Amino acid sequence: MTKKEEILYDVRIAERNIRDGEISKKEYENHLKNLPDVEEKGEPLIIEEDEVEAEAEAVAETEAEVDQEEEEETE
Repeated sequence: MTKKEEILYDVRIAERNIRDGEISKKEYENHLKNLPDVEEKGEPLIIEEDEVEAEAEAVAETEAEVDQEEEEETE
């Protein structure tokens, strides 16, 4: 498949390409049907709750610092 063909079927713009007549819905469906099964290459994504909580706390602290600095500037 050429780079141009890859772009035509790119999931991010396929709907627009179908709407604009670049490819037909049937061509897109055939493309999806003929894609190789790569499930065995996948890896699970595990997000630890502690990491998510720590990141949320860091964001909240940063926002609080920015708010405090803005208040001090306006005084």
